[in-house]
This record gives sequence, structure tokens and C-alpha cells, in this order.
Amino acid sequence: MTAAVGSGAFGAPDAVPESDFSLTVSPPRLVVAPEEIDEPQSFQVANRGRAPVDVVVDRVGFAMDESGKVLFERDAPRSAADWLKVRPASFRLAPGAERGVTVLIDPPPEPEHGEHQVALLFVAPAEAGGGNIKLNRAIGTPIYITVPGPIDTSVRVGDLRTSGAFSTGGPVDFTATVDNLGTVHRDFLGPRALKVEVNGYEVPFPDFTLLRGDSRDVAVRWADPPFMCLCRATVSVSGSGGTSRRSATFVILPLRLFGALIVVALALYVIAWLPRRRRVQALGADRAPGGRADRDRDDLDRTGSEV
Repeated sequence: MTAAVGSGAFGAPDAVPESDFSLTVSPPRLVVAPEEIDEPQSFQVANRGRAPVDVVVDRVGFAMDESGKVLFERDAPRSAADWLKVRPASFRLAPGAERGVTVLIDPPPEPEHGEHQVALLFVAPAEAGGGNIKLNRAIGTPIYITVPGPIDTSVRVGDLRTSGAFSTGGPVDFTATVDNLGTVHRDFLGPRALKVEVNGYEVPFPDFTLLRGDSRDVAVRWADPPFMCLCRATVSVSGSGGTSRRSATFVILPLRLFGALIVVALALYVIAWLPRRRRVQALGADRAPGGRADRDRDDLDRTGSEV
């Protein structure tokens, strides 16, 4: 199965469809707390395209790779695919129509503590016809289900790296390794984004979600650092196990500018020094034996003798 997210989003129902296929699902993801497991959960599916769409709702586990890309896997760790009952499991949507889908959660008698995840795939099967390649278009919506019991939100910052211990200026790159040691996923989104704190500045990493047991390298570029500084960068994150913190020190020193200033200073010194040296040389020449001073004395002596 190939997952291809349909274009468009919920908007004005009178909007003119831009394509034949435009399927949207709301909400784009669902987080179910322990006290909400027994409550029916709902999704709204809308056809914003020009053609009718047949929709089949499938359930599948998922994981994330090191870049944060969602991978749909039948045997993903801590999958809750077998816990869900979906009503209706298939339906047809006319252009412009919407349909609600209800999800019931039925966990096993003694599930593992913590969070389990599953994705609902709203699949538009490929139409029958000729050709050797058929493409199933689908929208995947993740569901995070936390069962009753102890919850651990511990996260560790394993490492913090910069683009170099010394910089002559310009952007500075930061890379942090983040490990989820807890039993639930952690969202670092919007105001709660992971940040680099450096000399009173805050540089937020791009938004990301970290599944339980996962590790991720996240990177951000500090585009406008100060002209020069002895900088100390720190990344910290708190959880049930306390606060994890990592720091790195680097120097920003614009050597090229300093080199140019030194060259200018030397040039000014030479310009000021040459006339003075010439005056000193001229004075020395006058005072030397046979110089102008001696010639003047000789002329004075001859004049006196003639008188």
C-alpha cells in the first residue's frame, strides 16, 4: 500500500474544487488519555474533490524513522491496531459530502503500562481498469492511547554539538540528540519546542514528536549570532526523571575584520612615520662631518679672515 495524502483542508463548503481527488480528515491526530479510553472517538471525513470517493478505513501500527517520517508497519512495537473497532469501516462520499467515523477502543485485559499507538488509514482504493500499476491513495491519522497506570515522561538530551568550537562569524549550526526514556510520546511543538539557550538568546528547533523508546537527532541554524562572543549554548528538557541538560562552548571572533584593521593601522603608521624619518635623515645629514653645518662654519671663518 502506498500512502498519499489528499490535498485540501476543511474550508468553506461553497469553494470550487480544484482537483478530482481531495480527501481530508479531521482531526489530523488523536491523543487518548487513560480516562478517555471507554469513550467513543470520532473523525470527520470530507470529499472536497470533483469525483466521488470510495473510502475503506484500515488500522495499522506505525513507527518513526530518524528523520521523523511516519512508517506504517503491521508489526510495529506497541501497536494498538487490534484494539480498535471502526464504524463504518467503508463508505462512499459524493463530491462535497462529509461523513463521521466512530472509533471504539477495546484494550486487552492486562495491557502493558504506558502508551500504545495505531494509525487509521482512510484509503481510496485504486479504480479497476487497465495498466500494471495501481495506486491506493490514503491519509494516515495517528492515535496515541495511554492505558491506566504509571506514566513516565522522562527525556534525556544525549549530546549537543555545534558547527565548530571556533567561528569567524556567520551562522552557527546546533545538533542535539534526544532520547525518550519514558512510557509516552513527547511533543516538542510551538511554544513547547525544544530550544537552544545561548547568551540570553533562544533558538528553537523545528517541531517534532518523539515516540516512546525512540531517539532523534534534531538540528537548527542560528542565522544571526552576535558579532563576536564567548558563547555557551545549553539545551534542557524536563520530565518525570528530572531535568536533562547538555551544554557546549564556542567562540565567535571575526579574524578577517581584525586582520583588515591591523593592515589599515600599519598603513597609517607607515604614512605617519615616513615624513618623520625623512626629517630625521635630513637633520642627521646636516650635522654630519662635511655637512651643511660645517660648510656654514667654514664660510663664516673665511669671511672673518678676509675682513
